[in-house]
Amino acid sequence: MQIRILKVVLLFMLFVSGTVFSQNITIKGKVLDAETNQPVEFANIGIVGSFMGTASDFNGGFELTISEEFRSYPVRISAVGYQPKELRVGDLIDEIGVNVKLIQQSYGIDQVEVMAESKRLYGILKTAANMISDNYMQAYASNVYFSQTVSKSQKTEVALDYADASGYGDRSYNNAYQKRDYKVKEVRRNFEQKPLKKGMLRADDVLEFDIVRVRGNVLDADVVDQFDLELVKNDSSPKDSVWVIKYSLSKPDFAATGDEQVISYIGVVYISSVDYAILRNELEVVSKGYHHAGRASGLVSSSGEYSYKVNTSYRKAIDNKYALSKIEYSGSGSTTIDMIWVNYDYRSEMDTQIKGRSYYTTQQTDDSFWNRFTLPKE
Repeated sequence: MQIRILKVVLLFMLFVSGTVFSQNITIKGKVLDAETNQPVEFANIGIVGSFMGTASDFNGGFELTISEEFRSYPVRISAVGYQPKELRVGDLIDEIGVNVKLIQQSYGIDQVEVMAESKRLYGILKTAANMISDNYMQAYASNVYFSQTVSKSQKTEVALDYADASGYGDRSYNNAYQKRDYKVKEVRRNFEQKPLKKGMLRADDVLEFDIVRVRGNVLDADVVDQFDLELVKNDSSPKDSVWVIKYSLSKPDFAATGDEQVISYIGVVYISSVDYAILRNELEVVSKGYHHAGRASGLVSSSGEYSYKVNTSYRKAIDNKYALSKIEYSGSGSTTIDMIWVNYDYRSEMDTQIKGRSYYTTQQTDDSFWNRFTLPKE
């Protein structure tokens, strides 16, 4: 009898201990400097509204075990010299070993000595680049309007389904090529599509100017130090403050521009000083020539120099995260081409049926669709 009672007691204790254990959750990760990606030691990590907390170690690492009831509570991460940051407990346990990036305490450029301005501008760009995965959407899909006009007369317009299976988490060229897909839904032209080459879409080329999505530009930490930087102005408003930074290269090359034939490369980037998000990029480039396969092809099929201007803009899409909004491209030389890419109706869930890319359009125009179609305002 006593043995039976003892077994019951032991089972009860195991059940209770298991229940208590299951009610505890552990959050852990690293606190990093958003500009340098170096560890931030002795940062404070605390559950808002409680006395629970810890501090990061010499490697920026932290670990904190708390009760399940605090899952929806905010976690505040702070350190001397940095802007504090708040995340939900749920956000920290969704991804094991998450990196929390803290932005250095911001100050106006006019408060910095002139000799130190250049260093600060490099810091702003590096911070903005390192904050991309925090500020921009990961996997997402959207509707797209794309148009291209070749030789000032042959205009093609398409409505696309677009999907990016990894979004702005991995900016490598290989990832951008493999994870981005688009499919033509509707098309209309003002010319007869013969030969087939006239039906080719140059969407891949224009997508290379989504500078937040791919490397090989001023937001690439590996090459940003090659650029000459200049603060154009620091616009301020009650809602936001924007750094406007002009950049150029004295010796432009493929690694820093993505253009195999580049001669001249000048741009202006607009960065929010609130969250270091890139809002807009304006680019002017001169290259040795144009090739229909794109600027990275290393080939030239036109005689004489080819110049192009590209404006790329971003906006908040879903859950306060940014995504590509619009790309406007205008190129002139022996070949002239104008292109516009507009994202709208963003979706957080991936459309898994979109696979591959529509490089050519062969379908007929559905006039009823285009009579109904209205491009949403930005």
